[in-house]
Order: sequence, then structure tokens, then C-alpha cells
Amino acid sequence: MEINVDIGGTFTDCLATAHDGTVRTAKALTTHHDLSIGFLRAVGDIAAEVGTDVDGLLTDTHAIRYATTLGTNALIERNGPRLGLLTTRGHEDTVPIGRCRQWADGLPATATRDLSRAKRPEPLVEPEQIAALTERVDSRGEVLMPLDPEEIRDRVGDLVDQGVRGFVVCLLNAHINPEHEKLVREIIEEEYPNVYLGRFPTILSHEVSQRAGEYARSMTATINAYLHRFTSDRLSSLRDELRGRGYRGELLLVHNSGGMGSLAGTTPIQTVHAGPVSGLYGSRHLAHSKGFGKVVTTDMGGTSFDVGIVVDGSVRFYDFHPVIDRWHVQIPMMDIAAIGAGGGSIARVDPITGIAVGPESAGSDPGPACYGQGGTEPTVTDANLVLGYLDPDNYHGGKLPLDRRRAERAIERRIAKPLGVSVLEAARQIRKVVDEAMGAEIFKGVTVKGYDPREFAVFSFGGGGPMHACGYARALDAREVVVPPHSSVFSASGAAGLERLHIYERSAWMVLFNPVVKQLYGDFDAFNSIVDEFSARAESDFAGQGYGRDDIETVVELDMRSTGQLYVITIASPVRRLETQDDLAAIIKTYFEEYGDRFGDLALTKEVGISIDAIRLRAWIPRPAPRQAELATTGEPVSRARKATRECWWAGRQTSVDTEIYDYAALGPGHRLAGPAIVEAPNTNIVVEPGWTGEMDEYGFFTMRQEDKA
Repeated sequence: MEINVDIGGTFTDCLATAHDGTVRTAKALTTHHDLSIGFLRAVGDIAAEVGTDVDGLLTDTHAIRYATTLGTNALIERNGPRLGLLTTRGHEDTVPIGRCRQWADGLPATATRDLSRAKRPEPLVEPEQIAALTERVDSRGEVLMPLDPEEIRDRVGDLVDQGVRGFVVCLLNAHINPEHEKLVREIIEEEYPNVYLGRFPTILSHEVSQRAGEYARSMTATINAYLHRFTSDRLSSLRDELRGRGYRGELLLVHNSGGMGSLAGTTPIQTVHAGPVSGLYGSRHLAHSKGFGKVVTTDMGGTSFDVGIVVDGSVRFYDFHPVIDRWHVQIPMMDIAAIGAGGGSIARVDPITGIAVGPESAGSDPGPACYGQGGTEPTVTDANLVLGYLDPDNYHGGKLPLDRRRAERAIERRIAKPLGVSVLEAARQIRKVVDEAMGAEIFKGVTVKGYDPREFAVFSFGGGGPMHACGYARALDAREVVVPPHSSVFSASGAAGLERLHIYERSAWMVLFNPVVKQLYGDFDAFNSIVDEFSARAESDFAGQGYGRDDIETVVELDMRSTGQLYVITIASPVRRLETQDDLAAIIKTYFEEYGDRFGDLALTKEVGISIDAIRLRAWIPRPAPRQAELATTGEPVSRARKATRECWWAGRQTSVDTEIYDYAALGPGHRLAGPAIVEAPNTNIVVEPGWTGEMDEYGFFTMRQEDKA
């Protein structure tokens, strides 16, 4: 077996693949107080299907890929250790002041409309725990003012006396010359050796980021230090528990960079927001196999709605300065936009806009009102139940029966009565609002990158995605919506295709063409030395995991910009090293092509200067894409998959419609049905709205198209 796990805010998704290609899936409510409990419950469900227990299944499992929310939860709950920050004298206020837009970083769109009411985030390092060291390294890496070891001892001792239990060291220009940062760690380890119980973890900024920008580099190191002990303890405990129950393979962690790595080779910050990455990478493989050139991925779970983009068969867009919680950091991270729109999103009455949905979520505990676990707030799931789109007796495979009356009472008390409308109309409005919010997020995510949304197919997955896909696809005027196999646990499914990946990057200012003097870049050795250093590091890192040089594939990426512009775009370099002027010309040509593709040829002026801001090497171990099993042709008409009818309420209809309900498992290749209809699977429903048709293909893809679309 191979087991892939994605822990969400409401459900923990699990997908297991046997050696013969048999796939089994399970979902369990996420147990936020101890994530391993929900994970093992899902594993237990799969074990029961194959006729064994958890220990027996784990003994026969050789790989577990795990996307955890431990880091995200620790930041939300602010339960990390008290940290001390050591920085260059004169720069003590860099972190407290932040960047000019720190007030808005990480806030939902609704909160950014009135920044006068915005508040700074609660700091991870209090101002009084920031200590200054008298030293200076210039932008070329030359030491202008040496660092005094005795001053280090004094400042460290002062911080320890204040209760500090970990250190972050971020000195000016340490990404160019880390000599002083290394000296600080040497002094700390001399004063507090690892053999002592009172030892202190020390995170050096140049080891987590080699890019310019003291604020972002400080926050990257700070978040790593803040999450280090918490995530390390929890994940080590999970690993030990798995070992005790018979598992002998590695615990592989999904990274937000789009790869995976062992527990020993993963930094805490790489695990934050890692779950949606699996779905995006899974979509890449499926888009390529289905011949889709442009796909927008949409993952609607119980808590959030995540949007990503796949172009020409590869994941093209990264965010190299992402925001984690409320802080800019410097890690390459998959560019996935998320809004608080899921099945558990809470609906309320806004005095200005009327009904608003999210970002607050009922989560898994207490959950929506219809769960009957103590929740009293109306949610999107409650609205779907009232409208007839959910079977109260078969939700979550029948393991979690829903209470329609509780849902109606919650909607009536919080929405219908304040607005003076019926419960059904309030439920319709809740669904409409959340569909429009998701559609707007997709539209924004596609258009700001220079694309026409009408050129994209929509991949819809997650527990709630297929239920709302027709609604949010209308905002794009999308030509079709594709629901992939195992859509309810698709992010876990996507983890099966992830590769071991390391990314190395460094700020490097190189002017490739100077328009003033008409001069081309000529210091090829400076460029090549950085690439060669990265290659050597990749070989060393992968050698520690048992891989040789011939097992590694690499690509060089360059952050580039035109003279006078702030916007940086990333290209995959057509050459690995610069040897001739032709190599330089190839890089410049690739930049122009990428720029024109994003912004149009009319926006391109080739006479301007061109520069490199950063060099990056992506190194990975290739692995075959997961096999797609073909469905057997049943030879039966689609009517044989019809299981019942149910009264449903549809937009634009004043009365209920007796709607046909189909069994997803009974659909086969070529089966086609017309909306309105509902296709029920154990952990999700596909809602085919009026005016749409749905068709199953030989690989289990269920494609919905509007009737007036080609």
C-alpha cells in the first residue's frame, strides 16, 4: 500500500493505492486537538474495507505522504515559544515596522476596504525581545565592522533572563556573507550546549533564505523558529506511533513548494498551506492526460475554497514572496488563492450588503447546525440540505446523519427572520452568495495573470466543489466543468504524484542588457558559479536520501525584469550555464516571449534594459505519474444508475422539482444525463443544474457542459 493524507479544516482525507492499482478512499472528521486521531480513523476505515486492522495495514504500507496543518494551526493559536531576535544595531525596528502594506497583508478582501480599522498582527517576537549587535557587512559581503563575541554573550544572556526559549539571528547582508551569523550560533552553543536541558534552538536567516530583504528574511526565519518545536514534537510523535504499529517506511511530508521530503529534510515553514498543493499537482497530471492546455483548479472543502492555475500541462505560477498568516516570507510557494468559502462557512446578515458568507467556519467541531453536534450557526451545508441537494441519511457515507430541522431553525433564526423572507429563499440566497464569491475569486485569479477565463476548463474537487461547480462556473462563462475521479479526496490523491524536490535560490543582480551603453552581460563565471554551487548542494542533499547524480533532474529559473519596472516575472532558463553570447541571447528571447504571452506584444519594448534579480535551481527525483484505471463498460442504459427522486429547489423556479438522483458508482463510460440531476457518491454530490448536462468517460471523469456551449 501507499497512503496519501490531506488534513483539512473539517475533514481528513485519505487515499490508499495497492500494488495492483486498486484505490480506496476514506474521510474522517479532523480532530484538531490531535491530528493523528482523525488520520488513524481514516486509515482504520480503509483497513476495514480490506479485511484487516490498522496495524496490519500499516505493516503492508511502504510509503505515507502526509499534508499536515500543524504549522497553520500553531500560527492561528499563537502557541509557539517566546523567541529572541538578534539583529544589526540600527535595524531593531525593521520587524516591528514591517513593510508599508503590512497592515493589509493576510487580511480578507472585506477587511482591506477600510484599512483605518485594520490592526497590526500580534507579533511573534515582542519588541523588548529584539537585541542589537554592533556589526556591519556591506552589500558586497565585506566586513566593515567586526562582531565582538563578548557583546553576543551579553545580549544573549539578557534575552535568556527575559524568558526567551529560542533565537532568531538576522544580520544585515548575511545572505551574502554569513560569517557573523555563524559566530552568533557558535557563542550560543558554547553558552548553552545541546547536552543541557536548557538548550536553545537557533535559526540563522541565511540558512532559510539567501534573498535580499531584511524584513522578509527575518520573518521567514522567525516563523521557522516559532513552529520548530511544536511541529517537530507532534510529527515525531506521529512517526513513532506509526513505527509502533508496524509501519517501516518514511513519513514523507508534502511541501508547499510542490514537492515532498522526509521529516528530517523538511523545515516547518514548508508544511504551512501544503494541502492544496497536492490538488494542484494532481490536476497537472490529469490536465496533461486529458489534453487540456489551460485549467483552473477549484477545491472546495469544509472551511476554504482554493484556486490554482495550470497552463500548458505544467504548474506555471509560483509566489516567491508569499504571505503566511500576516507576514511576507521568502520561500518559493505554489500560488494558490484561498477564501473562506466552504461547506462549513457561516452565513450572517450584514447591515449593508445583506447576506454574507464566511470567512468564519463552523469547522468539524461543532460543525454545521445540521450535524447535531452543538452548532447553532447556519452554514452552506445547512442551506444545501434545506434545498434538497443532500440526502440526510447518506451524508459522509451514512456515518454522519444530518438533521434538516436543525438546519431550518438555524437559517430561520439568523437569516430568514431578520430579512423577512422564507427559509427556502434564505437558503437560496446563501448558496447564491457563496457561488458568486467563489466565481469572483476564480475570475480575479485568472485575469490578473493576463488570461481570458473563457479559455479555461474548470477542474472541480473537494467535498463541496462538485456541488457548487455549475454555480461558480457561470461567473467565468466557462465552457466545461470536469469532476475528476476520487474528487472528494482529490488533494490526497494528488499527493501520490508528488516528487522529492529541493529548491535553491539567491538574490543576484545581473544586468543582461544595458540600454545606455548598449552593452551585454559578460561575467559568465559569476552566473555559472551560483548554478554550480546549487547543483553541488542538490547532489549532496539527495545523496543523503540514497540518490545519485544520475537520478536528479534540474532546471534553472530566473527572476527577471525590464529596466524601470517593479514587476518581476520568472522564466525557465533555456540553458543551464552561460558559455557563449548565444546562450545569453536565448535567455533574453525567452524573457521576451514570456512577457509577451502574459501582457501582450504591444506592452513589450525590446530596447529597454533587462536584468536578473535572482537565480533559482529546482532539483527533483522523477517518478512515474499514477496510473489511471479504466472503467469497465457496463452496457446498461443510464437509467439503471437512477436510484430515486428527491424534491429539490432550483434557482429561477418558484416551486420544487422532483429531481432524479443517480448513483455515481453505477455510472459507466458514455453515460449521459441532463440536469436538473444529482449524482451521489459516498463523500460528495455532483449537482447538475438545469441547463447543464453531465457525461462520464472511460477514466471516471464526469464532465458537465452548459447546453448552449460547444
